[in-house]
Parts: sequence; C-alpha cells; structure tokens
Amino acid sequence: MKILIVEDEPFNITVLEEMIYIFYPDTEIKSASNGQIAYEMLQEEAFDLILSDISMPVMDGYELISKVKQELELATPAIAVTAFAVTGDKEKILLAGFDDYLSKPIDMTLLEEVLKKYQV
Repeated sequence: MKILIVEDEPFNITVLEEMIYIFYPDTEIKSASNGQIAYEMLQEEAFDLILSDISMPVMDGYELISKVKQELELATPAIAVTAFAVTGDKEKILLAGFDDYLSKPIDMTLLEEVLKKYQV
C-alpha cells in the first residue's frame, strides 16, 4: 500500500506514520506539508490512499480534494484527518468529496478500520 499524508505539522505526520506502520509495516508513506505540494505529487505518482488534514496553509484540504476529484479525476480514496469535530463537520467533509473522516487525536482502532476498509 502507498499512502500520501498531507499535514502541515511535522509531529502529526510522524505520529500518523508510526501508527500506520504498526498495522502495515511494509507501507510506503510519503508526505506533503500542504495541499499544493500534495496536488503536485499526485500529478506525478499514484497513491492507494490519501490522508489529509483540512486546515493547512497555501491550499487547504477542501481545495485539494476538489482539485483531486475534478481536475485530476482521480478515484483515490481520500480520508480527512482533522481536529474539526463540531456537529455537521463530518457531513461537510464528506459532501466536499472526502471518502471518510478521522478526528484528531486519532483513535488506533478507527485508524485500523479505515486502513482495512480502503486497503488495495
């Protein structure tokens, strides 16, 4: 499995990588610090799964997922990984084009479920 993590906080990238490696030690993980970098990476190489924060500088997760789905026309599953946990946020995230949602702090059990659900 090849995963792209889009997150502007280096610590969060490290934590998420370590959590993924617990379940799938052979996973190839790359990261981007904002949506613009991720968008450029997605034009160059294919990923099996995108895990993206919503709130980032330069290009946020909403704009990224819109461009991924509409401009690049990629069917790559995209999971929002965000601290937004207010009522209605999950629905907004799913309507924006994300396939699923994980709230921060990330629950290991939920992460495992999402990884299994979208494993290629």
